[in-house]
Amino acid sequence: MDPTSGAPASQAPSPAPLLRCEHLCLSYDGLRQAVADVSFTVHAGSIFALLGPNGAGKTSTLRMLATLTDPTSGRIVVDGIDAASAPDGAAAVRSRIGYLPDNFALYENLTAIDYLEFFARCYGVPAPERRRRAEALLVELDLVGKRTAPINSLSRGMRQRLGLAKTLIHQPKVLLLDEPASALDPGARLKLRDVLLGLKRRGLAIVISSHILPDLAGLADAVGIMEAGRMVHTGPVEEVARATTRACLVYAVEVSANMERAERAIGEFGPRLKSHRVSPLAQGARFEVELEGGTEAVADLVESMVLRGARVVHVAPLESALESIYRASGALQVS
Repeated sequence: MDPTSGAPASQAPSPAPLLRCEHLCLSYDGLRQAVADVSFTVHAGSIFALLGPNGAGKTSTLRMLATLTDPTSGRIVVDGIDAASAPDGAAAVRSRIGYLPDNFALYENLTAIDYLEFFARCYGVPAPERRRRAEALLVELDLVGKRTAPINSLSRGMRQRLGLAKTLIHQPKVLLLDEPASALDPGARLKLRDVLLGLKRRGLAIVISSHILPDLAGLADAVGIMEAGRMVHTGPVEEVARATTRACLVYAVEVSANMERAERAIGEFGPRLKSHRVSPLAQGARFEVELEGGTEAVADLVESMVLRGARVVHVAPLESALESIYRASGALQVS
């Protein structure tokens, strides 16, 4: 055994997180705290979802992580570099971070390739590398067909992906995205989702601020829920879901025959059933059931329905783990 950690001596230590923020606080006026005691970590190849309504402190937190706003107190460490105490700490951290705010500058008359090369020069990318990196990012973000198109001719989704390409041009290790899917249509959101999954596989540590839960379901590995500047829940998605909802999820169960027997099974199911409602279908009925106990509970309920003679034809969850977390945090509302 390793005497310091209690782990077997042969077990390799887990890698240090690429981003660590500890007890971050921010006050703009010295009286009220916009951010109060926020702490979390993000490892390489993972996505941290920063959730909360407008005004919760998400953007202020991202601006501190990007070294654009100095925290009133607390510590930010990126790739082992302390932003405040290391020599040239803020500059060293900025070279490792890509930050895409909710609203970012686009130079409408530049072409996509010229825009990326311009920012490559701003970041000090060596001249021989600029064109190569810009071309590679246009391919990765599915913009190669718009290589020489002026920016003012691009769709909203293309402009968002071009902004992301600009944010990646200096090859950061940590990516900070503030509401990246805001105002995108469903198709553009799906394309952006595919891009983010690719960046995650590439090993970036990604923080996404959002209040649009479907865009983050299946993407995020960990979650932090902010309310009035404070982190009210944080940790791996499934852990936070268990802590906030006691594994309480909503399922749809469709029954095509003997609905009264399904109703009887629901009425006799016991305390794991928190609520239910019934909607008629063309043939049968749809039961929306809120259950504590996850997949085991819904399996037991369906078995009970079938044993009583109900014909169950479809079962599906109606929400992701992220949505169940958000629903359980009653003060938080999707805006």
